Amino acid sequence: SNGSAFHNLDPAKDPLAVRRHVGYMPDFFGVYEGITSTEYLEFFARAYKISAHHRELVIKEALETTRLTHLQENLVDGLSRGQKQRLGLARLLMHDPALFLLDEPAAGLDPRARVELRDILKGLQQRGKAMIVSSHILSELAELCDAVTIIDRGKVKYTGTMSGLLLTSDEHP
Repeated sequence: SNGSAFHNLDPAKDPLAVRRHVGYMPDFFGVYEGITSTEYLEFFARAYKISAHHRELVIKEALETTRLTHLQENLVDGLSRGQKQRLGLARLLMHDPALFLLDEPAAGLDPRARVELRDILKGLQQRGKAMIVSSHILSELAELCDAVTIIDRGKVKYTGTMSGLLLTSDEHP
């Protein structure tokens, strides 16, 4: 993705251009019954206007990145919660956004699925993807985030580093 182009965009002046560089994954998203993982991604690749020539490669790479290649012909509605979350992440990869907005990405996942998702997200960070993650599980964020903002009832209670937050919470139980 071209992150530098993203930084020069003004969301107030050109919101559609900004949206082209942003991928959003809600904490729960509906999946379509009766289609395979590949067909699901094909649908979104077409929606993002990815050319037929490029589509197959984009889907293959997204399945590999999210460790779903072995499930590409499985029906989406038969996937586990963790696999569906990874498929939602694969959907974001269809248009190669510079910024990922992830709302409670590990909600409802078992510990193994959480670790797998975290590892995938760390890999995406290493590839230069920026992420904004909402979560109420601080330990989940500790390995992913360079900056943390705590919001309580609509008011910012803390902004800074995770280590600074941990020091602050030790001082004020």
